[in-house]
Amino acid sequence: MALILSIFLSIIFNVNDCIGSVSQFHKLSGYTLKTALAESLSAKHIERGYHELYQIFLVSDIDQQYEKDGSILDIYSEVPNGKDPYVYKGLRNSCGNYQMESDCFNREHLFPQNIFNYEYPMKSDFHHVFPTDGVVNGKRKNYPFGDVSDPLWSSQNGSLLGMSQSKEYSGTVFEPLDEFKGDVARAFFYFATRYEKRIKHWNDDILNGTSGQVYSKWFLRTLLKWHKNDPVSLRERHRNNIGEKFQGNRNPFIDNPQWVNKIWSL
Repeated sequence: MALILSIFLSIIFNVNDCIGSVSQFHKLSGYTLKTALAESLSAKHIERGYHELYQIFLVSDIDQQYEKDGSILDIYSEVPNGKDPYVYKGLRNSCGNYQMESDCFNREHLFPQNIFNYEYPMKSDFHHVFPTDGVVNGKRKNYPFGDVSDPLWSSQNGSLLGMSQSKEYSGTVFEPLDEFKGDVARAFFYFATRYEKRIKHWNDDILNGTSGQVYSKWFLRTLLKWHKNDPVSLRERHRNNIGEKFQGNRNPFIDNPQWVNKIWSL
């Protein structure tokens, strides 16, 4: 609780601090901009413990946009225009064992942990770790995100698991609601930037083995589309502010969404 209080007070007195809008970056473009951002993000990043994520979720991910009921906003269970099938309030609902949706929430790594061998600081990097229902997180496993053509399974809020729509990738993918696709995409753009020096050494279907483009064309195409179709929300801006207080750096693509297209293109 001391961590939560200190971050809350820090937000009150530093609400106008915005790393992502530093003017020096606006003159750059392409992978030069990405590298400059990577250096800044790395220098400011304070590695936090994995266990601390549950505590910070109680500040960063409280629903202030939809029901505004004090519950934890889970992108895999939230129903933006209706009643949520279930809600989580407080650490008493954290996993734990689970058998069905609504049993508990845990820590979902949008960029799968197995790709970076469960190493730090990636494992505890707030900007790509979200609180989500344990069962849905388990169903997603390490599958890439993507648009589903033939659903094999659906969560209670309509998130889908199934075969990819992409002509370039025929594997299984996981598709969140349209409302949260941009959130996911910008988390991946942050991750590709923050870990630019490491990511070219990792292997996965979503990666192309470079430190510049980083992502395979089919996956990058999906991310760019999701980023365009789902603009930055108030929820993301709030979460970004908390993230900076928690670990020292921000997701610059939430502060400056136009930088995505200044860096990546297909």
